[in-house]
Amino acid sequence: MGRITFPLLLAASLMTLMADAQSTGEIRGTVLDMDGNPLYLANVYVERPGGPQGTTTDMDGRFVLKPLEPGTYTVRVSFVGYTTAEVRDVYVLADKITRMKEQRLTMNNDLPIIDISTYARPQIEPEEPGKMSLLASEFKNDPNLKDPVRMIAKSFAGVTPAPNGDGLYFRGSRSDNMAYYVDGVKMSGLSGVPSSAIRSITVYTGGLPARYGDVTGGVIAIETKSYLDVYQEHRSWH
Repeated sequence: MGRITFPLLLAASLMTLMADAQSTGEIRGTVLDMDGNPLYLANVYVERPGGPQGTTTDMDGRFVLKPLEPGTYTVRVSFVGYTTAEVRDVYVLADKITRMKEQRLTMNNDLPIIDISTYARPQIEPEEPGKMSLLASEFKNDPNLKDPVRMIAKSFAGVTPAPNGDGLYFRGSRSDNMAYYVDGVKMSGLSGVPSSAIRSITVYTGGLPARYGDVTGGVIAIETKSYLDVYQEHRSWH
């Protein structure tokens, strides 16, 4: 295990300050037995830098785990006498509900084991068809990473670069009819945001939240990495 260097601590501190201005998200799901019956008071928790954060299921087997800093989590579900389930790579976005598929636990009469699976992020959100998101893990190898305008235009349907290369068109609207937000702060463009600091990019082409005001074209909302992201990246290096 390597030591955390001063630059890493400094970066973590700065990102923590930025995270204070960011909103939190939540994870929801249902825990059942193999017959489809809800498991009441099953434990659901995630590991965080400051320790585990958890909750329990209600009478219908449902749980709500919040507030959670945006980032990637491993969710563990346990119940006495059942095999513990572990779901990896569950990504939480700010101001958004991440819905997990039903977790069906199996009876376990032997030594404790863990049933491990990986969370599959839906490509289309039925509740928000006008909202599309791209995570850092999904664009980290993009050849256009250093050019956010080109990368966004290539990655999102209905978005094209402006002729001058400094802006974007949404479904044919003019580039000055859209807005850019970084950690909730309105910006004049995407310049000045290091690609290595981006955690997620969300594009709204319709059904804009009220907080973005009266924008006729669309909105690009960028979230930067938090302390949780830096912590997890450091762990992966070692």
